[in-house]
Amino acid sequence: MRVTVIGDATLDVTVRRAEAPRAGGDVPAQISISPGGQGANVAVRLARAGLDVRLATAIADDAGGRLLAPALKADGVRLVRLAAPRSGLVISLLDGAGERAMLSDRVTLDPAGVAAACAGAEWVHCSAYALADDASGDALARVLGSLPPSTRVSAGGGSLQPDAARSARVRDRVATAGVALLVLGRDEAAALLERPLPSVAAAADAMASAFPGLIAVVTGAAAGSAAAGPGFALSVPAIEQPTPMLDATGAGDAYVAALIAALLGAPWPPDLRTLRDAMERGSRDGALVSRVLGAQARTAAKPTAR
Repeated sequence: MRVTVIGDATLDVTVRRAEAPRAGGDVPAQISISPGGQGANVAVRLARAGLDVRLATAIADDAGGRLLAPALKADGVRLVRLAAPRSGLVISLLDGAGERAMLSDRVTLDPAGVAAACAGAEWVHCSAYALADDASGDALARVLGSLPPSTRVSAGGGSLQPDAARSARVRDRVATAGVALLVLGRDEAAALLERPLPSVAAAADAMASAFPGLIAVVTGAAAGSAAAGPGFALSVPAIEQPTPMLDATGAGDAYVAALIAALLGAPWPPDLRTLRDAMERGSRDGALVSRVLGAQARTAAKPTAR
């Protein structure tokens, strides 16, 4: 089954420091460079699960692009290169617990090339970073909204921050895009809806109410994940791991990829057993990815499609 992913591909510089930086000082750190980007992370995980995946992304013919493009192709991702003045770059600063703070130089996606990349796809997943980009988000939402009814559209992620005006624009774009499945972290959901949400279950219910007809999934790391939609609510606990978290980067993207892979081919909306199974796979894959260094690093378990 063919999936198109729309989102960024970036070169990730990951810094795992031994101690806090000091102004004017020099502290030891473990530094690595690897492929990343929310769109690319999802596409790679789907391709490794054996799915036919296209990635519509902005990659330039520069040093970063010459590293990113071959890596994506080696993982079986069919690359649709959108015009780009440069390739994106992200610096990820890890603390001792594996949580990360990111410094991002992302590149706006050109919506003109997205429609062709979606042709023939049964599922299209769009990174919320792209929908939240005011330079192209409105046009991108219109492209997604014009896809055939048989094409399922999902969106997720985006590290949305509290900003009332921007959140209102993103809500409008989600509606215009015809999103059937929306996957966000609890803090992202709170930012999108502009109000505190005390739990993943409350966040999923609030999102389903705000966007009638879609299925909302909210993730919360150790708090597990929850889903809500027309007439139902569902919670799935986190899967405990025997080892501590090493790098949270890409864990949410692995969750999304596993969710999509498990729901592909299922009737829509899926029954609760199918959705629960998909969420459990997402929790497992997200937890495993957080135990390795790098957003696209391979884990001990091989992902599988439904």
